[in-house]
Amino acid sequence: MTVRSVLIGVVLSAFGVSVSQLFYFKPVHMSIKLMFLQVASVLIGRSCAFIPGPRWWNPGPFGLKEAGFAALMGTTASGSSPTAEVISAYELYFDRILSYGVWFGIAMSSQLLGFAWAGLLQPILIYPSRTVFPEMLPSVSLLNSLFKVGSESDDQVKFFKKAFLAAAIYEIFPTYITPAVQAISVFCLTLPKNPLVTIIFGGARPFEGMGILSLSADWSLFGGRGPLYTPLNTQIHEIVALVFSIFVFFLVYSKSWFGAGFNQNFPFMSSSLLTADGKPYPYRQAINSDGTANEEFIQRTGLPFFTATFYVVQILAAVFLTSSISYALLHNYHLIGSVFKKTKTLQGIDPHRLACMKYKDFPRWGFAAILVVAIALSLGMSSLVDSGISFGGLFVALAISFSMTLAVGFISAMAGFRTRFPVGIQMLGGLLFPGNVFGNMWFTLYGASSAVQGIIVLRDLKYGQYIHLPQILVVFSQLLGCAIGSLFSLIVVKTIVKNQREVLLSPNGDGVFSGAEVAAYQAHSVSWGIFSRRMFLFGQKYSAVSWGILVGLILPIPFFVAEKIWPRYKLSSVNIPLFCGIAQTMYTSAYAGEPMRIIIGLISQFWARKYRARWFTKYNYILSAALDGGTELVIFFLAMVFQGGGSRKINFPTYFLNPSSSTARDYCFMSRGGD
Repeated sequence: MTVRSVLIGVVLSAFGVSVSQLFYFKPVHMSIKLMFLQVASVLIGRSCAFIPGPRWWNPGPFGLKEAGFAALMGTTASGSSPTAEVISAYELYFDRILSYGVWFGIAMSSQLLGFAWAGLLQPILIYPSRTVFPEMLPSVSLLNSLFKVGSESDDQVKFFKKAFLAAAIYEIFPTYITPAVQAISVFCLTLPKNPLVTIIFGGARPFEGMGILSLSADWSLFGGRGPLYTPLNTQIHEIVALVFSIFVFFLVYSKSWFGAGFNQNFPFMSSSLLTADGKPYPYRQAINSDGTANEEFIQRTGLPFFTATFYVVQILAAVFLTSSISYALLHNYHLIGSVFKKTKTLQGIDPHRLACMKYKDFPRWGFAAILVVAIALSLGMSSLVDSGISFGGLFVALAISFSMTLAVGFISAMAGFRTRFPVGIQMLGGLLFPGNVFGNMWFTLYGASSAVQGIIVLRDLKYGQYIHLPQILVVFSQLLGCAIGSLFSLIVVKTIVKNQREVLLSPNGDGVFSGAEVAAYQAHSVSWGIFSRRMFLFGQKYSAVSWGILVGLILPIPFFVAEKIWPRYKLSSVNIPLFCGIAQTMYTSAYAGEPMRIIIGLISQFWARKYRARWFTKYNYILSAALDGGTELVIFFLAMVFQGGGSRKINFPTYFLNPSSSTARDYCFMSRGGD
């Protein structure tokens, strides 16, 4: 750690979190990733090395560990915004204005919980060689190539520069000049304009259709989940989940199961609360100013509905929650049990961990102290702001947070897939502690957001281990990035909410700012906080969701037992929570990117790994880094300069490859849209 690495980290932290929070309120969403921050760190650091000064400022050439330290600060800060949606909902919809100090305490309490869980789980989720965290491999390969000396590293750097430049130049076209190539559907172009055609072949945007036989020429659409580094077994699960979704979604919608399909004029896909005839449910009128239910309105209007396909997704989300825990315990009991053994063994330990053992670790008691501080802050903040959650509810949320950090941490570490599980925690919070929207927000903050933060910290700890950065410096960079990120996040969010209030509350925004994300969060908080027990409890119309919680606990067991009886069939590769997590995550994605993602993934992880092993080892992860980095850089530039990220929009003229905003980019007919 050097002074310049800390200063570069501060700059990257402030920049990363400001951009991430700015785009939370934009029609076009993006986040700053580790790849981008690594390249920025190296460029700034090498420039600083030319500035003369005392040794404390310029100790010599900018090194790999300095770059890694600064990039870690930036990526931690960029993800340090779990309170943004809570702040926005509080101030926009309920006029509850809290001070910067209170919100900073809330943000830090949630994030420190994640830090504590991650630190305490290191022997299980970081030290073993089995816990790879595949999404870190491109970043590590790139950083090593930028600093290694030798002909192979020179070849990799040259390859990266060419691929990065090509990706950057190319991305200008699908993002700005020819957005129609983001989703190409021959069927939507040639068949009659019909909702059924859209449902089957559409998929240029979320909730449009299943994107069958569509193609995409935009890396940002099909490369976001990392087809070049995601393990083959995970990609097979993705294919199975896609086929399952297509079959089941068509079945439940066409047959109008659950009274919420085609015959009732419901949208094919939507995550919104709906009335019995498929229209938007006036959920804001269903709550009082204190966050409790407006019983008179609910009795008069009736309970809301979900479209049939989203009901299936919620069942999958419920199964995922509990199956992830049982799967983690069944398949990793030996790793979990090793923590409690008095005699430790180095068998199965990651070689990078062995190399790092010469450095001083951050003490275990330090993580325990962080946990105590985080819990105390959580209790204090929840009491101070009249959160609507009891101490008992808060401790249940903390227990769930730890369990999900462990369970989903295994999935991220071994399968390379990070699923979205906060909605499931919202649902569970509503079932356990119903009747208050604010209570549900806080339950989700401490039950889900802190777990998400814990998984991010685990990922970054593994990254630090890969580049042999002393653990104590990794933790210091993360804590510093967390504090800077929380502060700048609050400044950006509160400033935008104050100055753009009317725009954010309008249905469609003004093209520069949009409150769609806040509205969706508010809608989910209302649906789970007010309606959970009325809709999902046993005996209610959506009771299969509650049954899914119970079934999820049991479902991995038959596969585990069968693997022990018939090991040659490799049934242990069947990962129930991974399948459920992929299926529910796909639901809110643009399905048009799935066919191309499958093709690229199979070429990389099957054909190239098996038949071009030398090329795969040398260039595969470098290529992934170049494509991600070049694409992100151009999307960021275009979003800020031309697409409303700054002060105004500069639209490219409309023509066949750049249809107007009222036309889907794949030219599919739109009539039954979800949101």
